[in-house]
Amino acid sequence: MAFALGVGSVFAGGWLLYSGANAIESGGRLPERKILSASELKAGRLATFEADLKNKRRGTKNLVARMYERQLQDPDATMDFLILSGGGENGAFGAGFLVGWSSIPEGASSLPHFDGVTGVSAGSFIAPFAYLGNRKSLDKIDQFFRDPGADWLQLRSPIYFLPDLMSLATVPGLQRALRKQITKNFAKEIIEASTPGRLLLIQSSNLDLAVPHIFDYREATRDSLESGDFDPMIEILLASSAIPGLFPPREIDGSLYVDGGVVGNFYAGGRPSKPDFTFGGIWKREHPGLPIPKTRYWVILNGNLREAAKTSSGSWPGIVARSLAVSVGSSEVVALRELYALAELTRQRGQGEVEVRWVAIEEPLGASVFPTLFDRDQMQRLSDLGRKMGANPKVWNATAP
Repeated sequence: MAFALGVGSVFAGGWLLYSGANAIESGGRLPERKILSASELKAGRLATFEADLKNKRRGTKNLVARMYERQLQDPDATMDFLILSGGGENGAFGAGFLVGWSSIPEGASSLPHFDGVTGVSAGSFIAPFAYLGNRKSLDKIDQFFRDPGADWLQLRSPIYFLPDLMSLATVPGLQRALRKQITKNFAKEIIEASTPGRLLLIQSSNLDLAVPHIFDYREATRDSLESGDFDPMIEILLASSAIPGLFPPREIDGSLYVDGGVVGNFYAGGRPSKPDFTFGGIWKREHPGLPIPKTRYWVILNGNLREAAKTSSGSWPGIVARSLAVSVGSSEVVALRELYALAELTRQRGQGEVEVRWVAIEEPLGASVFPTLFDRDQMQRLSDLGRKMGANPKVWNATAP
């Protein structure tokens, strides 16, 4: 009887602790959401595809008009796109790299004035500052990564792994740090830099529809300036960087979003266009006889392209962590090869010359130890490495991996 009472007290105590923790963490649950039918979700997915296609065609047409005006001023003008990958704390590398790149004197190897910038996850934090492209903005985002706050990530308490919670942790410090950066003046700078045709795109993952979602950050910035509310600009960046299970997902316009890296760790244009709707196809139709401007893609990978070879741990956590890391690198290899294949296809079609350049961290990375995912020493080291590599024009890889 004493044994039974003891066991019962343990279960009762556990139940009370669980119930109490659930009550304390009631704010950690996702608010009740409307359950859509299969037909509604299917229609939503199709509408997303159609909207993305429409936006891409409009963006491409605007780029043709932009480059035509630029070519009138400079016959050798090139169309340059900066592509920034995800990578968590490794985003310090990309931020530092741009600072180093900006130190190269004006010339063939200097930092271009990009016609388009895309960002995913950690890369989404860098993208708006790279879009501005001046040294002040690049130093600002570099310092952002070099000085992570102790509360950028906080485990929920008293029990962070309750199954009913939307995430293991919250990001109060990260939100506060972004709020200091994303201000009215910053929004005005983005709009002033948004000359006709320029693109600033942020990728997140629509968890409901299981598709990528590309946010037009210039459009979001204009809306924030009109309303005086700059939280939507911050929410887009948090939606792009919401590591599933760890960071809270973000609900925007009725859809639930998580890390953009879930659907692809960098964004280079999505589904290929039909020949008539590509940049070269539209250019040849609208400006026959004029040379098609060269396109250059600059891809900064905030991490190793491939994981270093090593004997893997026999424990399940080690195997899972290693497998996920290998998976991310492998998807980047495939995406880069696809980008090179599209470049070659564009040349074969006679729709213009396309160059692809990419760079990644070329030294072993220390494994992040949960829940310390933003290690100041590591991030400063990666920023320093990025600055050094960015200042060297020879670090770019010109062939497919």
